[in-house]
Amino acid sequence: MRKRWLIGLGIAVPLLLAAAYFDPSCTLQGLLKRDHFYQGKPTTYWRKALGDPTPTTQVETLKQLKEGGPAATPVLVELLTEEKDAGWEAAKVRWLAAEILGQIGPEARDAIPALAGALKDPDAHVRTVAAGALGDMGPAARQAVPGLIDLLSTGSTEERLNAARTLRQFGPDAKAAVDALQGLLKDENAEVRWNAAYALGKIGPDAKAAIPALVARLKDEDADVREHAAEALGDMGPQAAEAVPALIEVLGDRSARVRRDAVRSLGQIGPAAARALPHIRRLVKDEDPKVRDAAAKSLRQVEATSRPATP
Repeated sequence: MRKRWLIGLGIAVPLLLAAAYFDPSCTLQGLLKRDHFYQGKPTTYWRKALGDPTPTTQVETLKQLKEGGPAATPVLVELLTEEKDAGWEAAKVRWLAAEILGQIGPEARDAIPALAGALKDPDAHVRTVAAGALGDMGPAARQAVPGLIDLLSTGSTEERLNAARTLRQFGPDAKAAVDALQGLLKDENAEVRWNAAYALGKIGPDAKAAIPALVARLKDEDADVREHAAEALGDMGPQAAEAVPALIEVLGDRSARVRRDAVRSLGQIGPAAARALPHIRRLVKDEDPKVRDAAAKSLRQVEATSRPATP
């Protein structure tokens, strides 16, 4: 009996191997591995296709997976979470999966836990792409805030940048990131600094602890940083009253965008900006039309809120 069993096994194994070899869709392998399927093909097939050295094959594979939307999401999640210790080629498949999930956007929200987990991937580029993809998922991805905060302090420049960009999508729901974002206002990379300021502004009044640090960035050497620091102070509203003198000072900035955002923010701060009225009136005649428009609106806002109430 045992001899017959061994003979049967000796016949079955080569047949199974042959079936797998001659099965371009990898169906048998997928079934054996319990893969998810999309378009009748398992994750094993899609992994192989994404790693194919032929550019046209890879482009077509990316297109099909992106067009799959929610139907392709389970396969993309498997691609994102498997083979983390298998070298560069496997990492490439993971970051391509994260990239596609970001392109699908909110329809792929079932992938949010996997993308949040990918913020700790051993490959830095996978972490960077996952952070960006979470920003494309909408408010539902706010559960990833703790992982994004970790990237702000431990990640590469690109990781810090993508984490800050994503956190701003969550507005007040990202208030736990205020301290970490405030720290990035001194980052060596100007793009990271202004994205941190932008994110703090989107968090709004809940980020009031960062107001002194934002005031300091009004003197940053980079115009983008000065612009977004001024913008963020306006997003704080009346709570940024202490920033009025510094905002008045940058109304003469050489950058029109900085002047525009500073004068706009004075209007958003309201009554506490009454001392800025003479300076705002001068900007109504600024050489830049966008500055003039912002100044005119700010003038109306500050005058309206500063006017004594009618008995």
